[in-house]
Amino acid sequence: MPATSKKILAPKADQLSFFPVFLKVEDRFAIVVGNGAQALARARLLAESRVRIRLIASDPSRELGVFAIQADADLVIAPFAPAMADDAALVFAATGDADEDEGVVNAARERGIPVNAVDRPELCDFYMPALVNRAPVCVAVGSEGSGPVLTQLLRARIEALLPPSTGRLAGLAARYRKTVDRLVPKGATRRHFWRAFFDGPVARCVESGDMVAARRSVTRLLKDIEAPTGFVSLVGAGPGAEDLLTLRAQRALLEADTILFATDVRESLVALGRRDARRMAVAHREAGKHLVREAFAGSHIVLLTAGDPRDDALTDAVTAALETAGIAHEIVPGVAASSQDTTRRILAA
Repeated sequence: MPATSKKILAPKADQLSFFPVFLKVEDRFAIVVGNGAQALARARLLAESRVRIRLIASDPSRELGVFAIQADADLVIAPFAPAMADDAALVFAATGDADEDEGVVNAARERGIPVNAVDRPELCDFYMPALVNRAPVCVAVGSEGSGPVLTQLLRARIEALLPPSTGRLAGLAARYRKTVDRLVPKGATRRHFWRAFFDGPVARCVESGDMVAARRSVTRLLKDIEAPTGFVSLVGAGPGAEDLLTLRAQRALLEADTILFATDVRESLVALGRRDARRMAVAHREAGKHLVREAFAGSHIVLLTAGDPRDDALTDAVTAALETAGIAHEIVPGVAASSQDTTRRILAA
């Protein structure tokens, strides 16, 4: 039987060379090999999770020793030996010496353990992201090891967006999840409930620190469960660039259960919606029919068109169909090309 050849496809510019995941480390241990500042930085990052930390250093710095006491980490004062990596969840090579780091990397790989070598991306099986910790919520920002300063800047911006109460709100949601699964029907009704939970009185009570009032608000939500009514957002993509979508347009895409899009809209814009949202390209003449059907099922639907929907002949026909069917809707204008040019002139001045 002749061998089949596999066609090797060239990587796309928008594809990552790594796959971001969150690894379970509770009740496991991670090894950090090194004596000084690099090892200490990795150990401090590990201390934000529930992994047990084992520091291996032949001549540990005073700071590393103090950290080991404060973080209840194991400190092994000895040169690294390959057997020390047995059964570890992760290994970090942070000796500052190229040959020593390579020895640690080889020992980890022989045992099938993911390893990271500080400032040696060519030796890394994984990269360390910049973390925004709102446990149990975590946002990790990575750049494939190419831009640590960039990831730190992005981390600072994200931290400013997430209030410190985010973790408490997520923890409260976890305590009610089984109850919600039992009482609230799946699909649009359950998504509607969680949106109200995370962006309503419950969230505001948690942010103010009043957990008693927050639990009362959850009880009221559970008592007043209503199937969501259908809603349609007619969204304009403007000039067609992802970074020129309005904030309102982005929010509509993230909240949509179904995204209908004109055939001349770029796929990268459609991809900004929820991963589990239904997506379907539609011809102009069929858009109204699809919107009415989806809205009657209680869905939030976005019709994404190029340019500004106020200037699209399709909008009048679709709006008339929605009004005849009694379906609530909104028009989300796109950024006009003239506005884009004006902005560029102001920035260039």
